[in-house]
Amino acid sequence: MKALFTATVTEFFRQRAGMFFVMIAVLFGFLSGREHHAFAVFFLTDRFGMLYLFLVWFAYTLFCIHFLLNLWKQQEYHFVFQTRLWGNKKRLGRFSIIALGFLQPLVFYGIYVFAVAYQAGLLDSAWPIPIYYLLLTSALAIAAEWRIQNPRLAVNKKHLTGKWQLPRPVSWIYWSIEFLFREKGVTLLICKTGAAIVFVCTLIYYGTDDYDLRLPAIGLSLGYLLNIGLSYELFRWESVVWMWNRSLPLSINRRFLRTMLIHALLILPETLICLRYHVLSFGDAVQLYSLGLGLIMMFHVYLYKKNGLLEDSMQPVLIGFVILTLLILYKIPVLVIASSCVLFSYYIFLKWYITHKENSA
Repeated sequence: MKALFTATVTEFFRQRAGMFFVMIAVLFGFLSGREHHAFAVFFLTDRFGMLYLFLVWFAYTLFCIHFLLNLWKQQEYHFVFQTRLWGNKKRLGRFSIIALGFLQPLVFYGIYVFAVAYQAGLLDSAWPIPIYYLLLTSALAIAAEWRIQNPRLAVNKKHLTGKWQLPRPVSWIYWSIEFLFREKGVTLLICKTGAAIVFVCTLIYYGTDDYDLRLPAIGLSLGYLLNIGLSYELFRWESVVWMWNRSLPLSINRRFLRTMLIHALLILPETLICLRYHVLSFGDAVQLYSLGLGLIMMFHVYLYKKNGLLEDSMQPVLIGFVILTLLILYKIPVLVIASSCVLFSYYIFLKWYITHKENSA
């Protein structure tokens, strides 16, 4: 049971580390405690508040079910079908424990809603939450039971590709972006949503008075840094999924330029928001875009030194953002900071990429 829980639930949170990092950054970095309390009170007092809460939780549960069903049909997870040797009650009970492991964020938030309800005297409105737990846990347990009773050990390739599939371009850049859309779509959506929210709020506030470029430089830098979850997924794509690309006869300079181009495309969508609000000139938008590219490249290159350990890379990100804020406040030109970040990223890429490649070999 412990091995099954670790191989399933722990793997879920490991693979979705970037997504959860962005969620935490948005929920606890962008929203204050007062706003969290207001959301909880809304769920408790609005006529359809509990229905809205259930829909959000149900969407998260569907996401977990999709992950579980796809994970357990992988070849290395064929051992899970041995659970059919357990009795029915024992098997469903253990699958329910696994389901609660997936639903940990919902359990913690439900406890918070109960605490708010107790303080506000609204405990009578919180009665559906235990029922939601029962329904969602049962849904995940039933999905797990369905998977082991209907193993998909062979895949019809023609059925998956289809008759009219368009040819895929032979492009490293295209394959990398396609990987994010096809395999990390939820992470991509959350990262871009978080970045867009920070961009919009910063630009609206910037347009309310006669501020200089330092305000959007700090705010948009935070928005760009919310893409580090996607940068981490690109690192895993290169280092874990598509490992044979390291044997390709490409110079290290060309690899760096391709990596930088991928990240330039990655942060372009939120940059276009600057053109929508017309509060920044085109030259200022280019400077801030260059700064965001330099910051995200420094994070990506740093992953080569830490061998892709995201938890070891968070503290340098926070320290770096504080240093960046001080540099901006002391009126260091944004373009100078951006150029320095790109040049430093190139310098350390030449060393750390080769070292990471040798350690992985």
